[in-house]
Amino acid sequence: MATPATTRGFTLIELLIALVLVAITSALAASSYRNHLQRGYRVEAVHALLAVAAEQERFHLAHRTYSGRLDATPGDEPPGLPVASLTPHRHYRLLVEQADAADFRVAAIASAPDGSAGDPLCQRLVLDATGRREARDATGRDTTARCW
Repeated sequence: MATPATTRGFTLIELLIALVLVAITSALAASSYRNHLQRGYRVEAVHALLAVAAEQERFHLAHRTYSGRLDATPGDEPPGLPVASLTPHRHYRLLVEQADAADFRVAAIASAPDGSAGDPLCQRLVLDATGRREARDATGRDTTARCW
């Protein structure tokens, strides 16, 4: 008697199951990676805001007022802060919202390099002269605890 020949290989069902598992794993990894990048961009924005605050204090010691200008170079008239108005990866734009002899308020607004709105959770980060921190999402809700 002849024994039936066994075939080796994968069935179509086994192949589809493997592809589905790879797709699910890839989707989870991509989402996690995107969230990791956004947290890194937020840290970059917080670092930039703290750098502006430090430069504001130096400027205040020298000029008895806070500066309303970023991107200044030595010798500019009127003088300003030598801090870039964009974070290094260009995901947040910095601006001095208010500056006078007694107070300043600086904000970082999320905007991705491709022109989109950027990070929806931490759309707006704010720091003032007293050290008060604030964060708002794209809908205007307070997200200070998550973003700072």
